[in-house]
Amino acid sequence: MIYENEIRPKVPAISVTSDGAEVDIGEASYPKPFHIGLQYASPARGHWTIAHSPFLIPQCHQVYVCCACCLHGVVLSAHEIEGGAERFSTVTVTNENIIKGNLEEMMIDGIAYIIEHLPEQPRCVEGFTSCIQHFLHIDIHLVYEQLRKRFPDIDFIDGYMIPTLQRRYSPDVLGRRQLMRAVTALPVRKKVNFIVNYYPVDKESELVRMLVDAGWEIGDFADCQTYADYKDLGAAQAEIFFSAAEDTARRLERDAVYLSYSYNVFEIRSLLETAAKRFGATLPDCDTYEKKIENKVRQLKDILKGMRVAIDSSATPRPLSLARFLLTHDIDVFAVYLDAVDRAEEADFYFLKEHYPGLSLRSTLHYKRRLLPRDEVKNHGPVLAVGQKAAYFTGTKHFVNLIENSGLYGYMGLLKLMDMMIIAVGTEQDVQSLIQIKAWGCRA
Repeated sequence: MIYENEIRPKVPAISVTSDGAEVDIGEASYPKPFHIGLQYASPARGHWTIAHSPFLIPQCHQVYVCCACCLHGVVLSAHEIEGGAERFSTVTVTNENIIKGNLEEMMIDGIAYIIEHLPEQPRCVEGFTSCIQHFLHIDIHLVYEQLRKRFPDIDFIDGYMIPTLQRRYSPDVLGRRQLMRAVTALPVRKKVNFIVNYYPVDKESELVRMLVDAGWEIGDFADCQTYADYKDLGAAQAEIFFSAAEDTARRLERDAVYLSYSYNVFEIRSLLETAAKRFGATLPDCDTYEKKIENKVRQLKDILKGMRVAIDSSATPRPLSLARFLLTHDIDVFAVYLDAVDRAEEADFYFLKEHYPGLSLRSTLHYKRRLLPRDEVKNHGPVLAVGQKAAYFTGTKHFVNLIENSGLYGYMGLLKLMDMMIIAVGTEQDVQSLIQIKAWGCRA
């Protein structure tokens, strides 16, 4: 006999509060508003990962030397990218290697075997070690010393997939730093680099225009078409960076010029003044740009007609700066999805804390995010999301598909972003399909 409760078992309803996963900025702590223990990974996958960024180096082959459990994710990440499988290989660390203690030998022989059996020898190889090798104190210097002797025509980069060993650098900062390690010093000429961005800096940006007008050649890490272009980054006098890049300037004995992303027109002006002074360039007509921005934001506000806005940190490294700009122009930003506050946003954090204490900060990684409802639109009306995660978590179909600023910078970047927001207000998108594409814009 089959009972009714066996056919239709009563599953207890799960009720989860947002405590710990959401906090009003007025009550939040800087720089860590949340305690992140067990992490949730959303299906919004457009951001770039450790397996995608090395594809920006032309003719670079990746080799991951890891345990099988660690390889699953990076293998799928690489194979989902167009042309990724041809530039990606793995060497599996086994229990036998651990017991015998031959981690160095198996890594040297494994990478050498892969190189020797590729249809064409790569110009560069980035080999990735994982946590297990470093727990067991692998002699990584010996590994690359032997590989460089065996393959003197190949540049080797020591890559690290060590999320459990986040001490001095975060995985993102460490990964970006290593991407420039094959660039060596060349005779200097009047050249300046943008590093280590994942999207080429918009050539219509006033920063690019003022540098070109001043006679500077621009090297853009994200726009290298050949390995020679990548190596030629070593001829620059200075490195302009928007995130982690001081290591390259220090190693090559070049100037490091930090020009952060910003949506504050006064900060943008100050950053451009810094660039103009350092590079002997003429400052653009900032007053005209700022008037255009004021006109554009009024147009955006009129088109929104009260529609609320959510922003996430995968769209821009400065989500609080963007929230501040919009809120001070009477646009209703109700939530910012982030997990920590970058030091560049300290002033924005405390400004918003004082003047807009009800702004909701929402973790994207907290384990509760998996269970919390994604029905903001259903319960509270239309939402315009800036970023894939904000779109997913709020349930909206109106969103700006922006990843790490997507090359936008300065006044022109802000103007173009507002144009994208205006278009998104009137356009419904297939969010589920779009956000499942890994590393938006990445091509091998």
